Amino acid sequence: MITLFNLFGEPQELAFRHTLVARDHKAALSWLRTVEALFRKLLLIEASYYAEEVVQQKQRAGSKRARRLVSFVPESPEAWRVSFRTNLECGRSRTHGAVVPMPLHGGRSSAAVEDARAPYLAPTTFHAAWPLAERFEALLRVHNNPAPYAKRLARRLYANAAPIAVIVKEPPELQNRIDPEPHAELAALLDVRALVFKTNTS
Repeated sequence: MITLFNLFGEPQELAFRHTLVARDHKAALSWLRTVEALFRKLLLIEASYYAEEVVQQKQRAGSKRARRLVSFVPESPEAWRVSFRTNLECGRSRTHGAVVPMPLHGGRSSAAVEDARAPYLAPTTFHAAWPLAERFEALLRVHNNPAPYAKRLARRLYANAAPIAVIVKEPPELQNRIDPEPHAELAALLDVRALVFKTNTS
């Protein structure tokens, strides 16, 4: 999380940028995916300690949500409607947004246009910063108060442990961004704690 803040500022600062060039968007997306993967693993471990509590709780009656207009104010991230994807949804990407190529200027001939497409003059593309800012804000909320997310995940996994296979997957960058020893300890602890849910649904 410290690295995310150092690289991209706070979520509202990222939102204020509105668009990112392809290089910055790729870097932000890579780091967000890495931290999300790490948080999913940590939430799974914490969720395993809530399994017994979840079993004892009565199922809550479903409530119908009232529709309301959703607006986004960059300077008020605490009011954003964001969600942290913990299981099967984590493979779906919502971050690409609009990609806008920079137009070539002037009435040049087709040959001149081809020359302009040399690698060092390739058209610049822009990507929406809002989806990244929302994912960053979701990470921050999980970091600051993980218990509700862990309990919700515990309820889901107690009913169906299949998403664990998705949760434990990680992008290749993760191993390079944390030390080998804690990475191995995390993997070993995951194997043990995941059994809480797998035993229940087997």
